[in-house]
Amino acid sequence: MRQLRVASRAADDTLTTADKVALQTLMAEYIEQHTIGDAFLHVDPATGTLEKLYPVTQHPMIVRLNKVVVLCADLRTKAGKTVNADFYVTRDDGKFVIFQTEIDNRAPLQALLMKGAASLLE
Repeated sequence: MRQLRVASRAADDTLTTADKVALQTLMAEYIEQHTIGDAFLHVDPATGTLEKLYPVTQHPMIVRLNKVVVLCADLRTKAGKTVNADFYVTRDDGKFVIFQTEIDNRAPLQALLMKGAASLLE
């Protein structure tokens, strides 16, 4: 499990600019560390097919869900289809840790945003 030391820890758990940079770095390193050959591998739960996904873009968007933040990136299939990747992160002993990854499963996060249980950070 990849961890990155948190730059700061505000009393109200806000994210500083340094924290946001650390989070983006963590996501890039996580993707790189979980790339086999030149692809990020994923099993499609609907078909059981092993998919090779290729990193395209990291989004600067950060979603807050209580003490969890969600980072997003675009991956692409060999056929060129863009797939969303959401990385769920929390703090553990002063470090950011990615504890869950959702591939092409944005609906639950969107539902939380619509209910107001999650929000976009500026």
